[in-house]
This record gives sequence, structure tokens and C-alpha cells, in this order.
Amino acid sequence: MRANSYEKLKKNKNRLSSRIIWLLLLGIMVAGGVLAAKLFELEMPQITLASDVHLLGRHSKIEMILTDAKSGIRDLEVSLRQGQKHVILARRQFSKSGLLDKGPVKVPETVKIDASGLGLTDGRADLVVTVHDFSAWHWGKGNETTASYPLIFDTKSPKLRLLDAPRTIRPGSSGIIVYRANEEIVRHGVTINGYFHPGFPIPARGEGVYGAMIGIPYDTETIKEAKISAYDRAGNAGKMPFSLTIRKVKKNTDRINISDRFLQWKIPEFAQYYPDMKGDLVSKYIYINNVVRRENAKKIREICQHSSPERMWKGVFGRMRRSARRAGFADYRSYYYHGKVIDHQVHKGIDLASVRHARVEAANSGKVVYADYLGIYGNMVIIDHGQGVFSLYGHLSQIKVAVGDLVKKGGLLGISGNTGMAGGDHLHFAILINGIFVNPLDWWDSGWLRLHIEQYLQ
Repeated sequence: MRANSYEKLKKNKNRLSSRIIWLLLLGIMVAGGVLAAKLFELEMPQITLASDVHLLGRHSKIEMILTDAKSGIRDLEVSLRQGQKHVILARRQFSKSGLLDKGPVKVPETVKIDASGLGLTDGRADLVVTVHDFSAWHWGKGNETTASYPLIFDTKSPKLRLLDAPRTIRPGSSGIIVYRANEEIVRHGVTINGYFHPGFPIPARGEGVYGAMIGIPYDTETIKEAKISAYDRAGNAGKMPFSLTIRKVKKNTDRINISDRFLQWKIPEFAQYYPDMKGDLVSKYIYINNVVRRENAKKIREICQHSSPERMWKGVFGRMRRSARRAGFADYRSYYYHGKVIDHQVHKGIDLASVRHARVEAANSGKVVYADYLGIYGNMVIIDHGQGVFSLYGHLSQIKVAVGDLVKKGGLLGISGNTGMAGGDHLHFAILINGIFVNPLDWWDSGWLRLHIEQYLQ
């Protein structure tokens, strides 16, 4: 009886041992299968071009993103093929920490091209990108993805020809530069002393003719740089310098007396918008007249950097009806408090006074690009008239338009007032060319406008 029980127990132990062994073997097989599947994964690396490469110029760059979620990127090669020529542009290899670790799963790559040393000719070529991952397939070489992209190699720069430009120009004045390009250009304009004025097509002058409005800052003493630049679709740059001479003008001066009554009236208005002002009323006034003024100028320049290439204005710009001039453009102002000079600034528009709460109308047709409160200008409207020309209307008591509104010449923009740094009801009117303040008197003068601007657009 005891012998039978012993034999039975022995058989049960043997069965249990066999099961454990089989489970261990199964676990090893499963683990091995998982490991094998991980080491010998078959997912192909992916290549995504982040930029259009149908054209390559003299100096170009190709941006791409390489991805492989399973084993990671092992290496890449980027080359150009043209006929029998094969030029390697880039080769990179990547590493991983351990056998079971991944390489980089996402690799952004930028390849810069300098055509001068490649030995290729203009015309058809193929961009070839080859990528391997860290899979153990193909005797450890990994999965391979090769992509080929046909493109045109173009290294010829646009040729530019100056058609019209002023020989001399006054500080604070405007003008137009007209030029022709021998091929299609996608970005172009005129640079004056480091400031870029974007160009626009002039269809009336024929195909390939462009113009750029320029504005000369009121304090310009000499023109150190004047050039036309243009880029074709392949990114090739064409540049052409030209001559422009500054005609000196007499500086106008003005004296502004600041009273305690004015400070007690105005500072609370600004405190709502600039609560960080510190010190007494005079200190706050100087802060507004300097820091806030600079911030306002920066904001206005940003607004006027993006003008419609389409001309919306026509003819002479209008002036506020039945108004008298109270301050001129580029007046060099000295500010006095109790007989002592406390600041110096330059007035960049023309102040016009009419009756209290007078209608403020659009000087010409265009699109409203700003309609809100802005520091020293108070309630302000800016209109884009196209081709780099803007008009500004400050110190309004009411604004009657909104951003995006299309307005006609003479259309109601608002009501005059004394918001901002204004001592009485008037309109601060300004003209800007691509963000540079210029003299509105020119744009009110039909003779000047025809002679210096309009005839070149026809």
C-alpha cells in the first residue's frame, strides 16, 4: 500500500518536472522569438522632404526628416546624380547604446549645397537619399530605403537693369525705383542704407518690370548703400547698386511747454495702459515721451512692413477739410518744464486742427490695418494703400472703422480728439513708406505726385 503511494507520488513529481521544463522551453522560445523579431524587424526607414527640391540654385539647402520607429536610423547618404557623375553631398552615421537599444528614431537633416565645387552643369539632375536602420537583416546592414527626386539645377543669377530712379532726394521724402529682370523673380526690392523696401510688379510697364517705393528717414545725412536685389525660384541672387544723393534741407525747431495742469490731466490716461511707470509726474512724462514713443514706433514699423502689392490709392492724397496746420513734419522739438529743458524729440507727422470733434476721413482708398489705442498717438487708425504706402491718423476721440475694412477716399474713419499725447483737439496725420515716416506735404501735392511717382507707374 505504501509502495503504491510512493510510486504514485513519484509519477506526479515527474509530470510536474516535465511541465516546468516545457514551460521553461516555451518561455525561452517565446523570448527568443520576441528578441529575433526585435533584432530582425522588417519596417523600412521613412524619408520626408521638408522643403521643395524641384529647383536647386547656386546656394541651396535641402531639409529632410528621417524616421524609423522600430530600430532607429543607422546611416544616411545624400547625393546628386547627373549623367555619369555622382556627387556625394552628405554622409552620416549614428550609434546606439546597446544591442537591444534603438538608434535615433527621428533625424532632422539639412544639407547645404555650394554649386561652385560640384562640377555639375545647369539642367536635369537627380537627388538620391539612401537610409539604413539598425535591423539585423541583410547580414547586419539593416533595412534600406532609397528615394530619388528629379530636379532642375539652375545656377544663373537674375540680371537686373535700372530703368528709373531719382538722382537726388531730400531727407524725409519719398521716391520710386523702377527696374527690369530678365527672368521670373519671386522676392525682390530695394535696400537703402540697410533698410529693405519690397518691390511689386508694374504691369503697365510690361512683363518683367518692377518697382519699389522708398522712404528716406528725416535724419539721413548720406546714402552709403543703394542697391536692387532679386531672387529667382532656385534661390539665386542678383544684385545691382545704383547712385542716390541726399539733398540737404533746413531743420525746423519747435518749443513745447509742459505745464503741471497738462501732466495732471494726461498722466492718468497713460497710467491705464502703462501701469509700470514710476516716479513723479515729470518722470512719468519723460518715460512716455521716450520709452513708450520708441515702443510705438516699433509697433507702427511692424504694421507697415507688409503692404499689399496691389495699388489701391489713386491721385493726390486728401487733407483734413477746413483745417489749419499746427505743427510740421520733422520739427525738432525741445520740451520745457518750468523753463528748463527736460527732453528732445522729433515730430514725424503734421498736426491739423479744425473744429472740435471734426470728421476724420481717409486720405485715399485702402485697407484698414490698425484701429486701436497706441500710446502717444491715442486712438489711431492706419490704412494700407498698397505698394508700401500707408497713412496714419492719431489722437481720435472715436474710431469708426475696424481692421480689415476697405475704405474709399473721403470715407469716415473717426472723430478728432485729444487722446494720447495731445494738448488739444486735433489730428496727427502721417504718411509712411514701408514703415518709414515721410513728409505728407509731398503726397498732398498733385504736381509732386505726378512728377516723382505716378508717371513711373504708367
